[in-house]
Amino acid sequence: MSSFTVATVNVNGIRAAAKERSENNRGILPWLENTGVDVVLMQEVRADEKQTRQALEPALAAGWHLAQAPAEAKGRAGVGILSRTELKDVTVGFGHGEGEKGEEIPAAREFDGSGRYVEAVVASGIKDLGDVTVGSLYLPSGSAKTTKQDEKYRFLDAFAPFMHARSEAGRPTIIGGDWNICHRRADLKNWRTNRTKSGFLPTERAFLDHVLGVWPDEATQVGDAEDSGRNCNPAGGERDFYGAVDYTPGELAQARLAAGAATDPQWFDVMRRLDPESTDVFSWWTFRGQAFDTNAGWRIDLQVATEDVLKHARSAWVDKAEAFDLRWSDHSPVIVEYN
Repeated sequence: MSSFTVATVNVNGIRAAAKERSENNRGILPWLENTGVDVVLMQEVRADEKQTRQALEPALAAGWHLAQAPAEAKGRAGVGILSRTELKDVTVGFGHGEGEKGEEIPAAREFDGSGRYVEAVVASGIKDLGDVTVGSLYLPSGSAKTTKQDEKYRFLDAFAPFMHARSEAGRPTIIGGDWNICHRRADLKNWRTNRTKSGFLPTERAFLDHVLGVWPDEATQVGDAEDSGRNCNPAGGERDFYGAVDYTPGELAQARLAAGAATDPQWFDVMRRLDPESTDVFSWWTFRGQAFDTNAGWRIDLQVATEDVLKHARSAWVDKAEAFDLRWSDHSPVIVEYN
């Protein structure tokens, strides 16, 4: 039976990831050489295409194909796709001519040059699946009480209708990336102390409710008794947009809030669907302190897929380094095998 294996990883700078740190930590290149994955969705590349090709020269010479969307701001963001087979119909940005009517999402134009999204079509090799669109997403990280949080909210406003339009178009799609949001309390180690931090704000988690639904829970965790505690969530609720400086929810945000959590979701968090009960499977750990050693992490790197892809998902795992000094990024690859 044919298999199709996809990894998503925030490389934390491709030039740094490709460097040899020690005899035992030779960076991403040996990982690419030895991994069995077919597609690697990369985020935070932080390099232009020439620099990326130089950093990955041995891998490209060995047959990997590259598509990239660098950020206009040098040394910032940037996403890319590596594939063992040809990448077709490469598209930078999102929301341009989506849906059956070919409508555009004007709000998405703000992010065309930000290095936040690139997609391409690849052959899965799976007979009854065929070609699959694979997208690499680097959702803004945000930062509470700064304009970075405003940018994050504007991105969510534009990205939600793009996802709806894409699912309506009926194209088998995987969007892998650094989503920079933990959906549920099980997705980060220290959730209570992070309720006012970007990445676990009620408004952000409600966005994932909106596109993914609340499964495996019967109801949203946002604002429930455990979430609120004795004195309610210090970040407020799903309509408070805590942490913004100069952001006012517009029509797109208001429509999302009115729709609420998806009751019949068209997109699925593949790892969570395969492993609904896990509580300690994380993909990012700060370099500060002993977070990696104590597994005080966040599960913010996701592969989100349409239902026609999900039904082929067989296993998912985080390729976590065996020790802190063997890491070539502060994130670990999240890998899913489809067949």
